[in-house]
Amino acid sequence: MFNKSMLPLVFVFLIIGAVVLVFRNYLQQKGVDWQVVSGGNLVLYIVTVVSLNLLTKGMDAVGTQAFLRNAYSGILFKLMACAVAAFIYILIAGGNVNKPAIFIMMGLYFVYTFVEMRIVLMHSKRKKNVEN
Repeated sequence: MFNKSMLPLVFVFLIIGAVVLVFRNYLQQKGVDWQVVSGGNLVLYIVTVVSLNLLTKGMDAVGTQAFLRNAYSGILFKLMACAVAAFIYILIAGGNVNKPAIFIMMGLYFVYTFVEMRIVLMHSKRKKNVEN
């Protein structure tokens, strides 16, 4: 499940985690719950790894249906996992939902999606070069 092509994803996870820990006092002063951001970063990392695994399996598949099944499964898994995580957080937090942390997590979702797409494109280029 883990290979060298996932290193950029690991670096993004570690950099975001380090930034959150270093600037946790600043985040608290601005009204952002740094623990929610750290937990969300972990959830996004895990979800992106699973989604990326499904996408790369789909790219290696022989048939179009297998590719589409894996690609759509990855997208649906990522969407549902993020929705469930947000729902669980909202239930646990009750009336104390930290909206700035949720907006930061939305931004991190786009960062992880960008990195995931870059990895998929690199995998595609490598596969195309091997075939030629």
